[in-house]
Amino acid sequence: GGQIIGLSEVKNSSVAKGESLKDTVQTVACYTDLIVMRHPMEGAPQLATEILDVPLINAGDGGHQHPLYPPALHARARRCDSLREGRLDNLNIALVGDLKYGRTVHSLVEAITKYDNNTFFFVSPKELEMPEYVKNGIKGGCFFESRSLEEVLPQVDIVYMTRIQKERFDDLE
Repeated sequence: GGQIIGLSEVKNSSVAKGESLKDTVQTVACYTDLIVMRHPMEGAPQLATEILDVPLINAGDGGHQHPLYPPALHARARRCDSLREGRLDNLNIALVGDLKYGRTVHSLVEAITKYDNNTFFFVSPKELEMPEYVKNGIKGGCFFESRSLEEVLPQVDIVYMTRIQKERFDDLE
């Protein structure tokens, strides 16, 4: 029975006239029971929660998390009894590619660490390694880093591939 108040086009809102984030979320909160926010500014949802009386769901903010992204996990079924049984524990998971800027992988690691006995294999070039804050948040700290997918492939149940985000690099053409 819920309804949506959408602000997908900033040019159609008072933000285009200079209204602050604080004023916008306070106004929207007057009409809602819940706010789901996706914002280009890093930290905007956190800032909004500090001034709101209604719950807020972070749907992504700048280069930070991307918590509502439904990751497409590709399981190697012959070795993945946990997934066949609907469990997300006791898995060996390879995350491959742009781990530095990939918000989806940051959110995926955070979500999967809620389950027991998972091991992460981070495969990337040195310049695109998983950030320290993500590695520090891994329950039990069970992860390995590699430059070679071929090296870790025999050990993993799941491979999650990301693309290199060329738009993050000014000097790439």
